[in-house]
Amino acid sequence: MAKCQLYRYLVLVSICVFTALRVNAQYFYFDQVAPKVNVSFARHSLESGSRNIIFNVVKVKNELGRQETLTLNLTVPQGWRILGPDKIELTLPPYDSLFIPIRVAVGSAVKGDIGYSIIASITDSRGNTIKNEYSYVKIPRLVDLKLKVLSKIVYLDPVTLNSEVKIEVRNRGNREEPVSFLFDGGNSIGIGKQEQYRYTQDLTIKPFSDSTIVLPITLLQEKYSERINYLLELTVRTSDTLYKSSIWVRRLRPKYENYIPTSDKMLTVDLTAQGLLDAVQQPKYIATVEGKTLFQGSNDIYYYYRNFSSKTSDDFWVNNRMYLGANIGKVKLEVGDNYRSLESNTMGRGGYMEYNGNKLKFQLLANQNKSNKFQNFGGLNQFFLTKTDFIQSGLLYSSNPTNSFNSMIGILGGGFAVKQHTFSGYYAFNKLTLNNQAESEDNYDHAIVFRYASHFKRLRNSISFEQRGPKFYHNQAGRTRIEVSSFYQINDKLRVYNQYYENQQAGKYSFDYSSINNSISISRSGRSELQYQLSSNLQLFFGPLIENYWLKNYASIPDGEYFSTLAYKLQLGTRVKNASSTIFITPRIEFARASILSNPFQNSKKNFNYQYFTVNFRSPYINVLAFYSEGPRSSLDQLSYVRSSRQSRRLMLIPSFDKFLIKDVLRGTISLSYSNDLIAKSSYSNITGQLNWYLPKNWEVHALAVYTIQNRTTPQETIERFHSLYAEAGVRKEFGFNQPRVKYYNIDLLFYKDFNGNHVQDENEPGIKNVLVTLTRTSTTAKGLIPGDVYMLELISDNFGQVKIENLPEGRYQLDYTPLGTEIGTFSKAYGDLEINVNRNGSFFIPFVEKNKVFGRIILNRSKLSGLGKVDISNVRVTATDSRGNTYSTLTDKNGEFVIYAPVTDEYIVNINNIYYQDFDLRQNNFRVQFNGYKQFEVNFVFDEKIRRINFSPSAQELAAEGVTQIRRTNLRGTVKDALSLKPLRARVNLVNTKNNSIVASVYSNPQTGDYAISFAADDIYALEIVADDYWYYAENLNLNQVTTFMNVTRDVLLKPIAIGSKLELNIRFDINKADLGPETVAELNRLISILRQNPGIKVEVQGHSDDLEAINNQKIAEDRAKRVAQYLIENGFSNLQVRGFGNTVPIAPNDTEENRALNRRVEIEVIGK
Repeated sequence: MAKCQLYRYLVLVSICVFTALRVNAQYFYFDQVAPKVNVSFARHSLESGSRNIIFNVVKVKNELGRQETLTLNLTVPQGWRILGPDKIELTLPPYDSLFIPIRVAVGSAVKGDIGYSIIASITDSRGNTIKNEYSYVKIPRLVDLKLKVLSKIVYLDPVTLNSEVKIEVRNRGNREEPVSFLFDGGNSIGIGKQEQYRYTQDLTIKPFSDSTIVLPITLLQEKYSERINYLLELTVRTSDTLYKSSIWVRRLRPKYENYIPTSDKMLTVDLTAQGLLDAVQQPKYIATVEGKTLFQGSNDIYYYYRNFSSKTSDDFWVNNRMYLGANIGKVKLEVGDNYRSLESNTMGRGGYMEYNGNKLKFQLLANQNKSNKFQNFGGLNQFFLTKTDFIQSGLLYSSNPTNSFNSMIGILGGGFAVKQHTFSGYYAFNKLTLNNQAESEDNYDHAIVFRYASHFKRLRNSISFEQRGPKFYHNQAGRTRIEVSSFYQINDKLRVYNQYYENQQAGKYSFDYSSINNSISISRSGRSELQYQLSSNLQLFFGPLIENYWLKNYASIPDGEYFSTLAYKLQLGTRVKNASSTIFITPRIEFARASILSNPFQNSKKNFNYQYFTVNFRSPYINVLAFYSEGPRSSLDQLSYVRSSRQSRRLMLIPSFDKFLIKDVLRGTISLSYSNDLIAKSSYSNITGQLNWYLPKNWEVHALAVYTIQNRTTPQETIERFHSLYAEAGVRKEFGFNQPRVKYYNIDLLFYKDFNGNHVQDENEPGIKNVLVTLTRTSTTAKGLIPGDVYMLELISDNFGQVKIENLPEGRYQLDYTPLGTEIGTFSKAYGDLEINVNRNGSFFIPFVEKNKVFGRIILNRSKLSGLGKVDISNVRVTATDSRGNTYSTLTDKNGEFVIYAPVTDEYIVNINNIYYQDFDLRQNNFRVQFNGYKQFEVNFVFDEKIRRINFSPSAQELAAEGVTQIRRTNLRGTVKDALSLKPLRARVNLVNTKNNSIVASVYSNPQTGDYAISFAADDIYALEIVADDYWYYAENLNLNQVTTFMNVTRDVLLKPIAIGSKLELNIRFDINKADLGPETVAELNRLISILRQNPGIKVEVQGHSDDLEAINNQKIAEDRAKRVAQYLIENGFSNLQVRGFGNTVPIAPNDTEENRALNRRVEIEVIGK
């Protein structure tokens, strides 16, 4: 029994042990425990930008007392790259640690303000993950948002008046950027499909992306206006920036009719019939004939005639106005009716002369007044001491033999300026002899005129004073006028205007001095107005006014008495305009309190009030002027109110409409003048309507009708109504005869698609619309002022490709034309910008020919043993030349591909600029391309890398045995160092055959010592070329004149670093007075181009020089040399340069021998920007 229990116990223990071993064997065998490994990053978190390389260290530690074999796995975000293996096998001794450095290239498209993780994972030999550790990389937010309006000037389609606005948004930052656009088209431009005046759009621009916003626009208002430019305001808001820009929307026309003033045309005739609907009188006929004949220089003859209801032959001489004049240089001569007034009543029929010199100006006249028989003689002169200082004098004599009236006026005055102040004036003394029935009587009177003005930065002042005595022989006799004004600009929005005005009329004689009006009236007013510019479209103004009236010797005023009032006013108003400044509204209100200073009517009236309201509305077609006054406002109303208590209340309304009913053909005008005396219950209405019909060839027909209605209430409260109708009609013709001085012509410009390339528009070849045309005059044969002169025109072709210009002055014009939009398709200009000679009426046909596409690429066949590294195949010029010598060229892109669009022609020769001649052989250049009906042609330029061979020379004995003369050899050695620091450089040293520009031998200098050595067969066809990165190259022709079998030559070279201010003297020599580049200069210039391509960010100045002898007769030769070199650089893809000629001012050798002068004939390259 005991033995049985013992067996049971042994079995139970065995089962337990086996079970324990079985469970443990799922993970490790032979009593193996799990590895205990710790992994960590030296930098748990770090910060980096895109495209950067970050460095970190992973520490792996074995914390058990046995050796472990593990795998380190590195995981980075998508688009990132581990610089090295991403899996590393590790063997760690007991309790040992390993430090593994890692480098990670951050991706280019990483977003900002986001944490990325680099994961280090440890796995055992069975792939079980033991531990993961994270290093967090924070990408800071980078804001790089750029906006660009692709075109600041947008042109409307001349028919649809539509166009597009394009804005490019480039987000080079690493976060999404919200952008809000606000477009404001004022009251003219509609934006978007809904054609809103104000349009908003919100967008979110993804990082590392470009977006182009395209919005349609259209012209909504002023479709019949002659306005050209419209402003479209753009406001863009981002999270941290406000951007504003202005876009000009231009409306150009396909037709331009040059306006020549009527006064400058040779002949204009106007015939008018007046009073056509008058039932009592016969119509009156008026003829007007005027014109001017222009001669070369500033000479012309002008003439004018108009009759006034002439019925008899005598009336044609008396009842009319006519004159004939001539301008001959600085002299004006005129005979006929003269309406000029020289400080006296000197109007009449006679002669007039005027001279306008630089120092002396004078006027002379002699005439007789046709109505009162007054005879006038006199003159006035001015002598200028400086441009602003002058003295003047004059003498005028008038007489009437019928009544023994004589007037003599003497004038003396002048003017001068002192800094910002100007003064002028004169004194006139008048002696009159009057026939006072039985005897003559002498009378004397005078006139004084004075003016002053000053202008400072913010302040402008002016004073004007005029006074003429009551007997002074002038239509303003007896009047004194004083005006003082001041305008002060406080700031950009606030300004003050002050004014004092006084007008006195104290007695005036009749025209023949037979009677005198002794009434005296004086009006004085002073005001101060504050003007505040609330915004660009709104202005407020207000201020006090004081007004004084003084009357005496009026019929209603008792003798010896006078009437006077003093009013205090307050004026308020505003001026409002729209965004396009085409509509203005100006309301104004005035409140006044008046006191009676002198009441000659013995009543109790002392004070009274009055108000005045006005509104002025102006727009392109409709104008409205409205007045309303309540109370006695004028001096006569106040006199009537005080005398008879008659109140005053008036209303006036003057609306008008003026617009072309049919564009450029029929114009209609209608206006109403309505006034109503609300107290007297009387009204007056005047309705005027006029039509002007503009016909071809400068014919015009016009018709005018005026209807008048007057209503008046009698004392018996009955209404009396009066009305009348007046009508007239006429015809006008402006004759467009060409003048001797200048001739005018009508031309058409027709732009069309020339399908067959014959430069003749055939029936099947349509016109091209929306061609922007700029016509600029370059020369003219006319001498003198040209009426209606045209210096530059901008037009746009219509749907038929046509531009019409009428009355264009003769001359030569530069024609620039550019197609807009997509209408042009695959066509291009057959000619460049043209110069046309306008010397006749006619049409100019400008063809656009269809483009053919020549495309291809550069193919480089590289040697397996090549040591050149990467070869840049961008910016290599490819040129296509047609049979007429016209060239079309382009540059290759970064992949070496190119596309040339060339017009249709018979054939092209396509070639490439071989800049790889040193290292590659070009299989074929100068491809002949004949399209033969095809639209595309492919041309590939294949370059084969040259194979470098080592030639083992035969021994001297072998050469002697074969009777061959041994060739002389040259051993060239030296050092290459930095010109500034003198540190040795690693540079490539090339020996170049100058005949075929091939490299004969090439070595690199020792970077530690700068030493180099080359051995070669002696000859005079070699050049030494030394190049190094970031340094100017060194080149020298090796004309060694070797006569010995072996010759040792040393060339120690200092290379200049490419930095601002560094210079390179090109190894180019010029003939005397020549700027041509010979074939031997190609290698030198290609070396320069290679260096410039390696440093695309620099800006250079090409500097030309000459010797002393050249500079005597040809000072521009130095600049011409620089231009020729610059032209070669530009043609080969480098244009970041400027040109400058120094002449003989910077020699490098004395100009005493021809050899030294040859050294001074040179071109240098200087770095001026980087």
